[in-house]
Amino acid sequence: MLVAAGAAGQELGEQILALAHQVAKARLAGPLTDPGRDGEDKAALVGRLLEGKVDARVVELLQGMVRGRWSAPVDLISSLHDLGIASVLAGARADGTVDDVEQELFDVTDVITANRDLRQALEPSRRTTTEDRVRLARSLFATRLSAPAMSLLTWCVRHRTEGGVPRNLRRVTELAAAMQSRVIADVVTAVPMTRQQEGRLIAVLQRRLGSDVELNTMVDPAVVGGAKVTVGNVVIDSTVSSSIHDLRAALAS
Repeated sequence: MLVAAGAAGQELGEQILALAHQVAKARLAGPLTDPGRDGEDKAALVGRLLEGKVDARVVELLQGMVRGRWSAPVDLISSLHDLGIASVLAGARADGTVDDVEQELFDVTDVITANRDLRQALEPSRRTTTEDRVRLARSLFATRLSAPAMSLLTWCVRHRTEGGVPRNLRRVTELAAAMQSRVIADVVTAVPMTRQQEGRLIAVLQRRLGSDVELNTMVDPAVVGGAKVTVGNVVIDSTVSSSIHDLRAALAS
């Protein structure tokens, strides 16, 4: 459904993300994943609640999801989030801009990570509402971001999770990379790498991982020498292990 939607994916994705919020807010995840209820009964409930209110494709999507079995109600909400994000990204891919959207969100991550006051202002607080924080994000970034990137940043601000907005942004960029059959490698070095070093490091990682690799580089003087590379749960640390020969060679000047 998401692929077939083409450029309409952004609108569908926004509806799916809004639906996930409503399912969580109205505590519908429990009834919609209740293993004691017949799947068709749950699908009929979705129809009664949503038909005429959202795109028919979104209704059909949720009906298909609730017919299945779920380990926990929260898993349904999490899956809706991922599908909504994927739909927005699919819309960007359809018009050839998904690479640009991913880079825009990487740039936003850098800005937020480097600015402690901004990061705190975008986090949930008793002093501000969610919409206050969304308005702040839009005032700062709307003129600098494409519509899909701004839509995804809005979700990142609205969605509460451990790690806050930076963690949500990472979730989005990882999905964007996966959509293009790539993985993201976080690389920490003491000084910025040259383009030649980045190229050699990408070649080493692609051989080791068997996948296209995209670097997310960070500088930390505490590293002293070498590099620390993290891909998902895999950590390659040449800063303390002299046995990582290929990685050290790639970074050698």
